[in-house]
Amino acid sequence: MNAVDGLVLARDMGKCVRCGRHVAHLDRGYDWSIHHRRPRGTGGTSIAWVNQPANLVVLCGSGTTGCHGRVERDRKHAFDEGLLVSKIGVATAMTTRLKHALHGWVLLDNEGGYEAADEYGKEWAEL
Repeated sequence: MNAVDGLVLARDMGKCVRCGRHVAHLDRGYDWSIHHRRPRGTGGTSIAWVNQPANLVVLCGSGTTGCHGRVERDRKHAFDEGLLVSKIGVATAMTTRLKHALHGWVLLDNEGGYEAADEYGKEWAEL
């Protein structure tokens, strides 16, 4: 496991951010995965923040099972809950609030931390 994955796993306390299920002791890639909120896309990406902790969360399941599968199938709700960040526009993972099963509505940072987000998130506070 690399340092970034370690920060993400620690921040999320080894639990799925969507349902709160403890998964760190299970098989990675099958029982749980680290999900990119702004997808990398086929072939990866050259955008540096896409592989930083603010853009990464622990989800149970794989891309087709568990909460990770649900995020992939129900993209509208995933966007509403901050589990996906649009590839279009100026929003980044650090400015998009996330509905976290353990911490409530938060903004994630690249140091492996988070701060509470208000009802509408940082992007609305700046209007």
